[in-house]
Amino acid sequence: MGKSMTDVIEQQELIQKLIDCGYGKLVEVLLDGNSEVYTKKGRLNKSGACRVLGWKPKELEQALDQCREILGDIF
Repeated sequence: MGKSMTDVIEQQELIQKLIDCGYGKLVEVLLDGNSEVYTKKGRLNKSGACRVLGWKPKELEQALDQCREILGDIF
């Protein structure tokens, strides 16, 4: 079953909210589907994401925490 148009619009709004807060590069890398960023089971490979982003692990953790705060109760 596909996503409803409302779900798609809500996702786009959340993505735009993160981009507007300065996390465009992170969003781009996470949505790209790069095999370095995700494990075979579809989980985030933090080491791979750090390599792609050129960040240190602590930077990635802080960015992910801030994104969770921005998105609030959704996650």
